[in-house]
Amino acid sequence: MQQSNYAAAEVVYRKAQEIDPDVNKACNLCTCLQKQSRYSEARSVVEDVLQGKISGSDDPKSKNRVEELLKELEPFGSFGYTSPSPQLNLEDAFLDGLDQLINQYPPFRSRRLPIFEEISPCRDQLAC
Repeated sequence: MQQSNYAAAEVVYRKAQEIDPDVNKACNLCTCLQKQSRYSEARSVVEDVLQGKISGSDDPKSKNRVEELLKELEPFGSFGYTSPSPQLNLEDAFLDGLDQLINQYPPFRSRRLPIFEEISPCRDQLAC
């Protein structure tokens, strides 16, 4: 988010919220949406925090931050500009592609050639 690539940051924060939701990530997601002029989505994230749907929403510092975000969103009302749905489809496609990429590669295994795996027991027998 520090590089002003809010669309990419949004994808990362959404994925992080799926894995381990908390107020800090929700606030960062709200900021990303706000910077992209997607105020109604940002407001829904803030409202989830205010309703206590996300862990850590009872923390005083978090409540203050959420209230500040809500004040920033007030001028835009509850129905701000939202990006067209192809953007959401692009994000879903990105996440699906990322999941496929992760699942495509097998877990880490030995870098030894299979022939050496076969020879190792014989070598151990010779050493005895």
